[in-house]
Amino acid sequence: PSFWPSAPRIFLQMAATHEALLDPTERQTHDLSKLRWENRLLKGLLASFAAAGAVLGVLSLTGLRQHPDLSSEQVTVPLRRPTFLTSAVAPGKSAEVEVPEFFDTREEWLGCGTFVVDQGQCGDCWAASAANVLGDRACIHLLQDGTPVPVPHAGAHGVGAMERMFQQAGRCVGQGSMGMAHPHGCQRGAFFVSPQALVSCGNLNNTDAPTYHPYPANTSYRPGHTLYPSSSGCNGGEAQDAWRFFYHEGLTVMDSTQHGGCTPYTSGLCSGNDPANNGCHVCNFDQCSDTGLRPQRITVDSFGWIMEEDLPERGHWKPDESFEKKGSDQPRPESQRAAMDRQVRKMQVEMMTNGPIHTCIDVYTNFPTFWNAVPQGIYNSTEGSPMEGGHCIELLGWGTDSATGMPYWTWKNSWGPNFANGGYGRIIRGVDLLGIESDVWAGCPTGSHCELTEGVVRNETWVPKHAWFPVAPNRGNSTSAAAPSRSWPGGKEIEMRREDFAHHTIAPIVVAAVREALNDPDMDREAALAA
Repeated sequence: PSFWPSAPRIFLQMAATHEALLDPTERQTHDLSKLRWENRLLKGLLASFAAAGAVLGVLSLTGLRQHPDLSSEQVTVPLRRPTFLTSAVAPGKSAEVEVPEFFDTREEWLGCGTFVVDQGQCGDCWAASAANVLGDRACIHLLQDGTPVPVPHAGAHGVGAMERMFQQAGRCVGQGSMGMAHPHGCQRGAFFVSPQALVSCGNLNNTDAPTYHPYPANTSYRPGHTLYPSSSGCNGGEAQDAWRFFYHEGLTVMDSTQHGGCTPYTSGLCSGNDPANNGCHVCNFDQCSDTGLRPQRITVDSFGWIMEEDLPERGHWKPDESFEKKGSDQPRPESQRAAMDRQVRKMQVEMMTNGPIHTCIDVYTNFPTFWNAVPQGIYNSTEGSPMEGGHCIELLGWGTDSATGMPYWTWKNSWGPNFANGGYGRIIRGVDLLGIESDVWAGCPTGSHCELTEGVVRNETWVPKHAWFPVAPNRGNSTSAAAPSRSWPGGKEIEMRREDFAHHTIAPIVVAAVREALNDPDMDREAALAA
């Protein structure tokens, strides 16, 4: 097809030497014994053609299976042009989509969904997890040069010789290091979006006008508004601010170590109070730290949230537009089952079509320890341990456990690859435990063919009602069909009640802290808890 890039020179040389082998329109009989010569490079290329079927056709050995009397030394190998998948969800057809029992971004779009951001000591999970989602969606929908993946369904199950943006294999950054003795081709380096600009600039300090997608004149936005009023660097933030920042400003790139590339991630070392609410880094990213050039920005041209209209809120809104939650350590009641099923389906259809989604949850004290104790397990605890704060994560798949029959979400954390299973875990699906299905966000990378599905409520023109400071509001027209679905802060800790101290997940920490503070290592447990 015309969209395939030009073949590398070595492929062209192979085509000239073995023209019959590479002709996709004819069936050729090949003496495979003649290929058993010392040219390992040739045999490796042939194996690659057979496995990928990408540039020149797809090899098939059906002739060998159909003719068992043929020896393996002489086989008829038919070649055919590749066929491509159709789009997963046609516009307006979400209700007709068949949702599979199992789905995983990493299998659907090869090479994507595999990088795990490590937020370090900074409480910026809201930003790190959003960067995970944006980077994975850019990998799915964009090529290395920022142009759209030019095949249906973003090239699910392989895009041949094309290279995706932020793919696991990275991109060529120089020549191989082993010289002529062992020609390894180019030296590759892996890159991903850096959350640093979001942490340092997408916060309540920022009153700059949007760089991209300025607000229309008839909205309630006025110059001087802060558009990210719920986020404060390492002191926590919200998903809605992250996606609004991606729409108006975007992220730049770091390398896979997180310490190099255009914008290294440094807020992982910000373990104090982050007094300026900026991840201990000023908001200045006009120049790449590795090249001195102006950075390329990865942005979105659409975003929104997923929330079934018939699901009641799990709490209530306060006058300052903060959200007081309750009951998220328990499943939603059975009376909400039908609406809950619709919500889950909306999430699944968007994931099948466009890739991972972003969600924020409540964290209870047994949540972090669960993954060390049972890394292969499915978190489904309703024991009532105390709430300690919020956390934001990426959902990239689902399935049903074969041993227990429990439905689950596959999720990616932002605590690096040493968390649970390489940075990934499983949480029960379909009951909104922890609020995992109540604050869900998604967006489409700029320049791609991505289109949000029907279940996503578009949010591009919404101006937060508490964004007025330090400028008075403009009583203009409404800016969106509805307010964001929920307020589920990620990275923000809450003060525990004294009665929570006796809980078995908290008591050992409290006792140790009191004994240390009072310099009394033998202090009785009950006395320490009462201190």
